Amino acid sequence: MHVELIDRLRCTGAHAESWLVAHADRSEDRRILEGTLGCPICQREFRITDGAAWMGDDEPACLAPGAVLDADGALRLAALLNVDERGGLYVLGGAIATATQALATFDTARWILLSPPDGVSAEATIRGAGDQVPLARGSVRGIAIDRSSATLAAAAAATLTQGGRLLAPVGTELPHGMEELARDADQWVAQKVAAFDTSALVTPRRAAPRTTHQ
Repeated sequence: MHVELIDRLRCTGAHAESWLVAHADRSEDRRILEGTLGCPICQREFRITDGAAWMGDDEPACLAPGAVLDADGALRLAALLNVDERGGLYVLGGAIATATQALATFDTARWILLSPPDGVSAEATIRGAGDQVPLARGSVRGIAIDRSSATLAAAAAATLTQGGRLLAPVGTELPHGMEELARDADQWVAQKVAAFDTSALVTPRRAAPRTTHQ
């Protein structure tokens, strides 16, 4: 879990959106490998294990990954998610996370993986969140999910910036505030058209990650 992306994480508790405070037990190259994340509102703690933030115990079964994307496939996925020179934060869910290596050429983008297959990693990995997407509202430029879940799609849409893209399986219900741009036999892509609500945002004082040993 890269320390620069911890600010984007949010507690999965049923309360106002809040930062999480990191405590590092073991770190390397600005990545927390072992540690905890604490919520200053509900006092809940989430563990970081092998670099992945476990935001609950509901880890979805990962669909079998398809063929690893080649350069053309990576370009198509990047185009659907509107990855460009502006960079920004993007999320790849489930089996789609196997595209991370092919997308590495887009060096201005930051990638977070949501319940990826074992052995697939990036700057930040989230596990155990089920149908939640525990990231700040309006912080993500594009997110791709591989499960047809209305709850997951709505949670993903809530994290998007204005104009942010959501790529989902074709049978997934289109979330409120999203406008469909295109679809084929397998997936649709939609764009965020409704602004997110910041009224519930809480920004408590944050502490820098503390390291007890290297």
